[in-house]
Amino acid sequence: MLTKDSSQLDTIWDGLFPDFVRLLPNDLARLDQVLDAPGVLKKFEQHWGRANLKVGRPSIAMTTYVRLMALKHRHCWGYERLVRQVADSFHLRRFCRISIVAEVPDESTIRKLTRRLGPELVDDLIREVVQLAVKERGFKVRAMRCDSTVQEADVRHPTDSGLAADAVKVLARAARKVHATIPGLTRKVRDRSRAAGKRIRELNRSLAGRS
Repeated sequence: MLTKDSSQLDTIWDGLFPDFVRLLPNDLARLDQVLDAPGVLKKFEQHWGRANLKVGRPSIAMTTYVRLMALKHRHCWGYERLVRQVADSFHLRRFCRISIVAEVPDESTIRKLTRRLGPELVDDLIREVVQLAVKERGFKVRAMRCDSTVQEADVRHPTDSGLAADAVKVLARAARKVHATIPGLTRKVRDRSRAAGKRIRELNRSLAGRS
């Protein structure tokens, strides 16, 4: 389950690091300000209810979960890579409100929470964050993410000889159209595409046999 508040972020060991290590980069700092908006966690509080926040064993704080999901969707990481990247980065730990001496949540925990919350609530969270970011003019929407089916296929790279053969076919097709529109023509259009294809195959065999 989710808890409402996160654990203490700063420890005695954080004072040993210089300021440029403790401060977030510009992009993470701006995203951190957007995620601190009170409307981001409102849907989560309505989903779980105040009475359910203290039920069950302690788990991830809402703030930490929201930041983990923001990083996951931003970088298109899987759950395992997300946990690995956050565990190895001091800046990502501070962004996710995870202390340097605390353990990063296990990927199975994050996965089960996402499944229990449902994709609709997570999608609403992402849309809410995007709307807040665009409203504050700190971010610009540059891409759209959608699900698609990709099938592997061979790529036919264009060559000069292949383009010449294609040009012969296009010219023959255009000549037939012109011939059909002009009545009274006695001469026929001769399509040389088969001869061009044969010559291209001979040329490819000759080039393939070179040392």
